[in-house]
Parts: sequence; structure tokens; C-alpha cells
Amino acid sequence: MVRPPGTTVEASLDAAASRLPILAALSLFLSTIEYMIPKPLPFIRLGLANAPLLIALRLPLSQFFTLVFVKILGQALISGTLFSYIFLLSLSGTALSAAAMYLLRRAVSEKYMSLAGVSITGALVSNVTQVALARSFFLGPGALYIMPPFLAMGTVSGTALGLFCQHFTAKSRWYSGAPVETGAPPPEAAASQAATGKRRSPPLFDTGRLPPAPLFAAGLLLSALMLFAEAPLTRTALFLVFLLAAIVTGKAGKLIVTLIFFAVIVLFNALLPYGRVIWRLGVFSLTEGALLQGIGKAATVEGLVMLSRVTVSPGLRLPGRVGALLAEAFTLLNRLLERKGSIHAKTFISDIDRVLTEIAPAPISVNS
Repeated sequence: MVRPPGTTVEASLDAAASRLPILAALSLFLSTIEYMIPKPLPFIRLGLANAPLLIALRLPLSQFFTLVFVKILGQALISGTLFSYIFLLSLSGTALSAAAMYLLRRAVSEKYMSLAGVSITGALVSNVTQVALARSFFLGPGALYIMPPFLAMGTVSGTALGLFCQHFTAKSRWYSGAPVETGAPPPEAAASQAATGKRRSPPLFDTGRLPPAPLFAAGLLLSALMLFAEAPLTRTALFLVFLLAAIVTGKAGKLIVTLIFFAVIVLFNALLPYGRVIWRLGVFSLTEGALLQGIGKAATVEGLVMLSRVTVSPGLRLPGRVGALLAEAFTLLNRLLERKGSIHAKTFISDIDRVLTEIAPAPISVNS
């Protein structure tokens, strides 16, 4: 990556630091796209939101991990998982993956390992971490059955993401600091954007009427209530209450996805039976203990997700530097979403170059 003539390393690093909000916004933009893609398990990630991390690996350590933390928090706010085990999985997987990629990029020259290799490493570290935690918290030993396909998917998605980022950093004029032609999007893009702006039916109750901070505090208290409730039936009752609240506020998402994941957790826990046998099919025995444990874990995981969706919103303003950066990232995210209709698959690099330059024209590339 080449710095513009006459700039110093320090000036380039300062310019890179000023790009943290747009990098965070781009990560949240890609998170929003990934969130809409159907997945068999909610903690499965294709890794789209890691693209800004890959192209920011040259940033200093503190700036890079500030970006990582903002990405994790922003994803949780968008998906409504801040109070759930899903957030813990995302936090652990992303943090360890980012650390592995950062160390690898520092230890191995680009001459010997491309961004694709770095991306694959990050994807595998993230996947192993998340499966291990899922095994501990809600899937039980049955989680080992998903390890092979999970790692295979991580290898494929990591390779694709790394190759894309390598191509993007080589071709993007915004990234290199070269001038990019800007202007209004073409008429067909505007038409596409207008077509995507469909209005949803208003919810029965809009949580936007409530101040975000007290709502967040209520979510913390209710999540503690869920975690301290030991009886599976109590947790199931709380799950139903939180689910009803999510439906009333229009934040429940697709109920079929919730039911499928609920059933998956129960099934994985039923693979290791214990207690009184209540149903038998061939060599498989469904036991009362395994069934109740599975229901309790499923109710906890899904209940915390529903609670997060109701009580946590992007409007929440967190204190400190990270809070300010997150707020700016959400502002830029809204500007990206306003222009999403002008970004097309066939001309993605040039389209995203134009959009990013309109929003944040300064380059982000640095040279050490």
C-alpha cells in the first residue's frame, strides 16, 4: 500500500485512525446483510463483517482492537443478542479470531501468506471457539457432531472472504487514496433503492417511545432473573413472556427460526440420555432428565435473545471513546443503508468505492 506523497508514517496513522468510524460502519452494514441470510443456527457466521478487519490489519494494535470491540458491540445491538449466550460466543470467537489474524499478519510476510490464508486462520479459530462454548453452554457433547461441517464451512467462507479483500485492496481507489468519481447514483440505482424501501406494519407497541438507558437496565435485571431461575419450567415460562414481548414490539423476527433452533438444542441434549426413559425408538432412548435439560437450555438461550431484542436498541448511547465511536458508526451506517440500492454485485468494487468516498473521502491505507 502506497502513502500519498509528502505524508509521514504518523500522518498516515492519524488518517487511518480517523477512518475507524467508517470501517466500523462498513462492518455493521455487512452484519446487517448477514443477519438477513437464513442460517440453521444463530451463532453461525459467514464472516462478511470481518472484511473491514482484514483490510485494517495494518492499523496499530489499540486502534485495531477498538475497531474489533465496536464491531462486536454493534453486531449485538443490531441482532439483539447483547444479553444472550450468542453475544458471548460472538465476543469470544471474534476476539480470538482477530488476535490470531493480527499476530499472523505481523509474524508472516505478505510475500508468504496472502489475506486468504490469514482469513482462513481467523475463520477456523472463530469456529472452534464458538463450537467449544456452544458445547459448554447449551448444545452439550452433541456439539461435536457439527464440528466437521462447521470447520468446512469456515474454510470455504474464509477463503472467499480473504480473496475478496485481497482483490478489494488491490483495486479499490478509495482504499489507496486515489481520486474516485462521485456523484448521484444512476437512475436505475435510485429506482432499485426506492423499491427496497418497503414499509413494515407498525408494531403494537414501539419501544422507541421509552428512554434507551432505563430499558437497558430493565433488560439487565430480567436477564439475571432468567439466569438465576433453576427450574426448566420457570425458564420456559420466562421465555414465553419475553417472546410475547418481542412479538408485541415487532422484534421477534421469524418465529419458525426460533422454533427450529429451540428444537435443535433439545435434540442435541437428548443425544446423551439420563434419567427415566419416556420414549424409545430402536437404540435411541428419550429420557426425562435429558428432555428437561434441553428444554431449559433452549428456553434460556432463546429467551435471552428475545429479551435483548426488546430492551437493547442501536439508540443506546454508551459512555467513553468506544461509545462515541459506536454512535458515529451507526450514523454512518444509516448513510450506507440509504445508498444500498446503488451497490450492485457486478460492479461492487466501483460502487462501494463511490459510496465510501461520498461518505468518508480520506484514504484508510497505512504503511509501516
